Order: sequence, then C-alpha cells, then structure tokens
Amino acid sequence: MPEAKAFLRPAGLLLLAALALAQTASDLPLVAADDFESGSAALWTPCDPARWRVAEGEGGRFYELAAPGEAGTIRAPTSWSVLQTAGLAEFVFTGRFKCHTDPANDKRDLCVIFGFQDPTHFYYVHFSASSDNVHNIIGLVNGSDRAKINFEPEGKSVFRLTDKAWHAFKIVRRADGRVAAYIDDMAAPVLTARDAALPPGRVGVGSFDDTGAFDDVVLRGRTN
Repeated sequence: MPEAKAFLRPAGLLLLAALALAQTASDLPLVAADDFESGSAALWTPCDPARWRVAEGEGGRFYELAAPGEAGTIRAPTSWSVLQTAGLAEFVFTGRFKCHTDPANDKRDLCVIFGFQDPTHFYYVHFSASSDNVHNIIGLVNGSDRAKINFEPEGKSVFRLTDKAWHAFKIVRRADGRVAAYIDDMAAPVLTARDAALPPGRVGVGSFDDTGAFDDVVLRGRTN
C-alpha cells in the first residue's frame, strides 16, 4: 500500500477547513445507528467477542469493551469492533464514550477506528488524557507500527479524556482525505489530518490498552 502523505497548512487555515468540512457533512445519508437498548450488538464485528458485550447501567444499555487486548506484532490498538457496513469514502460518525481506566493514568485512551481494511491496515483517532507523539493523535496503521499523521504538533493537541464521565465525540472524514476529530466541543476540532494512504474502509471503536463504554452512535456516509 502507498505511503502516507501529509499536506501541511497554516493552523488557522486548517481550523477553517475543518469547520467548513463539518458544516457540509450533514447531507450524508444515514448508514447505521445503535443505542444498544435492544440488548444486541448484531451490527458489530469485534476483534474478540469475549472482550465485548452489551452492558446495562445508569438507566440504559451500552456497548462495553470489558477486557483490554494484548499487544501484537506491530504497535497498534489492540481492541476494536467495527460496524458491518461497506467501506465509506466519507462519513460523519458521532456518539459518546467513557473510559473505565483510573484517571491517574494519563496514558488512558479510547479510539475511533476508520478506513478499516484488516487488523494491520486502518486509521484511528486516539483520544487520551495527555498529548505527545503517540497519545491524543490521529494515527495510521499501514502494515507497521502506528504513525502520527495529524497536523497538530507533538504534545500540542487538546486532550479531554481525563475522567470517567461520558464524553461526546464526532469524527468527520471527507473523500479527499480530510479528517477532523471532536470531543465535547462539537464546534472546534481537537485533531485534524489529511491522508489518502488507505482506500475506503469500515468504521468502529476500540482502545490500545484500556476498557470503556460506547453508546448512541450514529454513522452517516457514502461509499464514493
């Protein structure tokens, strides 16, 4: 597969482009939605069904990553579950999540997976409680250890996954490779990127090393 290509732009233009990207994405058709109140996760394909379950609490049901994964031959998220849809060239994926890991661990994370081809070829947004070259990034897994592809400088991205509360998220991906990731504040992205190394792929959720819960997900998109 071709190598990743980064298209660097001034930070102000990146923000404007991300905002415009989000504003023009609402016309995408609905692909999937799941609040898990049926008690089923039939729309999902998990990496390991033993780690994933529909759980109940706080007045409703949610999709839970109940056990962390084990490191593989390359450095990449170890746990994932993807929606059973066609590969999407562009999409808007929204929902909410919470991390179960002790907030004292500033490397805790939850991930949103996209462009998923197979366990060693996909993109992911890494939401964390700190920022550096591997935490709180947009990453590319392309047959080798993950690589940071977001425009924000190392250690400068805004991180908000610092507690055990529910957080809203949104990921916007356009056909030209632009990506914007949001947490809590749906007006201003915390991570932005542009990359076309991988073809259209599936969308899902997961984590590197931690556990957590996901709920009220809505996926809008198109295949081309």
